[in-house]
Amino acid sequence: MHGRSRIIAGAGSNSTSQAVELTRRAEAAGADAVLSVVPYYNKPMQAGIEAHFRAVAQSTGLPIILRDIPSRTVRELADDTHARLAQSKQFIGLRDGTGDVTRPMHLSALVPPGFRLLSGDDATALAFMASGGDGCISMISNVAPGLCQVIFESCGNAWLQSARYLQRRLAPLTAALVKENPAALKYALCLLGFMSPTTRLPIVELIDAAKAEVASAIAEIGDEDIACPSESWYDPGKDAGG
Repeated sequence: MHGRSRIIAGAGSNSTSQAVELTRRAEAAGADAVLSVVPYYNKPMQAGIEAHFRAVAQSTGLPIILRDIPSRTVRELADDTHARLAQSKQFIGLRDGTGDVTRPMHLSALVPPGFRLLSGDDATALAFMASGGDGCISMISNVAPGLCQVIFESCGNAWLQSARYLQRRLAPLTAALVKENPAALKYALCLLGFMSPTTRLPIVELIDAAKAEVASAIAEIGDEDIACPSESWYDPGKDAGG
């Protein structure tokens, strides 16, 4: 906030006109960049995906990070489509949610220097970086930012044994959050005092067994390695009435 951090706004949609509108709103609100996902549900062909992203780029002066997550969109961002988009300086990186840890090795030859290859899958982020990735836009770093930072720094310094050890410590939490993300992540952040666990339909709150799994995974990490708000504002009793 106030210049201390940079904001990447999620501004994607399966409607190109809505993605353009969200991107313009993000720019007007002061975002530093936007994260734009491959259009979902519609199953567009690669020419349509490319045209979608170019329309978004034409609507804004902000840098754009592409998001490829076929498990949610049904369509992947093909390497040749990605390579053509990366030739525009406005596209500055990729958040890769495919889980393919070899992708940095073949994509790095197709994109210009400075284009950032970022993992979007916590479970495979370490292997992604070891294969040449530049970093991770991480879900679990919301809960354990210090550990994630040390893991990525260790990988960058080729201290892979240390990075693997820390990654194993995070594995139970990663597994618990991935099962029902984003509801599980919201519940984890609720336990830490950051936010309410309430969700918008069609997402609903976790069942008790899933809540217990998240709580147990957080407890295993230890208080010194999880995120702590400077001031805990959330009162679970206050939110009980909806």
